[in-house]
Amino acid sequence: MMRKYPVLYRTKHSWRVRWSLPTILVLCLFVGSFVSSCTGTGDAKTELSGAIQVDGSTALLPLVTKAARAFEKQNPLVHITVSGGGSFTGLNDVYNHKVNIGNSDVYASFAAYPNPDMTDHIVCVTPFSLITNLDVPVPSLTHDQIVAIFSTNELTNWKEVGGPDLPIVPIVRPATSGTRDTFRKYVLGGRDEGSGNQVLQQDSSTTVHDKVAQTHGAIGYLVQSGVDASVHPIAIDGKKATKDNIIAGNYTFWSYEHMYTLGDDNPIVSAFLDFMLSPTVRELALQNNYIPIGDMKLPQVKLAIHADGIPLSTIAWYPTRKREVN
Repeated sequence: MMRKYPVLYRTKHSWRVRWSLPTILVLCLFVGSFVSSCTGTGDAKTELSGAIQVDGSTALLPLVTKAARAFEKQNPLVHITVSGGGSFTGLNDVYNHKVNIGNSDVYASFAAYPNPDMTDHIVCVTPFSLITNLDVPVPSLTHDQIVAIFSTNELTNWKEVGGPDLPIVPIVRPATSGTRDTFRKYVLGGRDEGSGNQVLQQDSSTTVHDKVAQTHGAIGYLVQSGVDASVHPIAIDGKKATKDNIIAGNYTFWSYEHMYTLGDDNPIVSAFLDFMLSPTVRELALQNNYIPIGDMKLPQVKLAIHADGIPLSTIAWYPTRKREVN
């Protein structure tokens, strides 16, 4: 007859316990269950579910849209709505809790957005390019020529810069555009655009592209990822919008891409922001002419070491360009 309980039996020098087979099986199951509950290897991981909204920079829009679709594939219960509207739309919307994440080509100044919980997440660098209609095959313009076209409107015909005999039609983005703000600051030297420009009503890289492609003599500017064979890219001072030129400091028309949050502890937001720095999104960035933030040569603040070996400061990494930032 099989015993149901452990039996105590005596050897020559000690007492030992003999366990029956059913008891051993029960104990094994109990120990396995206990270890699983302690280590969390069972169903302790919570699957992400829900929806978030992202808007703002149209320059960053293509990359964030592709990243959102990839993130949704990994998290089938999550839905991310991504739209444009311009950098300042994104900043205003996240600040007013209309969206979870506001994308921007520019830094959010504390004067305009004084809430200390406004948090900047820098995810990549966007190169911008000047483009013209295909009937203007001018290879390059100097900074002074660009100022004379977009700001003072002193240059009005392409033949004045070695091009065809066509009126110059500058296409300018609206005031909500971070790309316009970057263009004014780092290409026009802080100058305003002239009154002779055509100002678009909507901040959209696609709209800029189509307007330039369809207008004889037109010139505009947009994210490098939006440049295709239907428009003609123009170098600035002989330098093109390449990763090497930007890192070397030879090309000034680019910006860090920011994803701003405002005190949002939403786990989807946190996971998506982490995903924006993942190898998956890095590959998407490279495929779409963005520069992954990890590829930028960022400055390092060196340690100041006291005589007794105690550091007086910590290492600080922050992506600042070689020129002024907000």
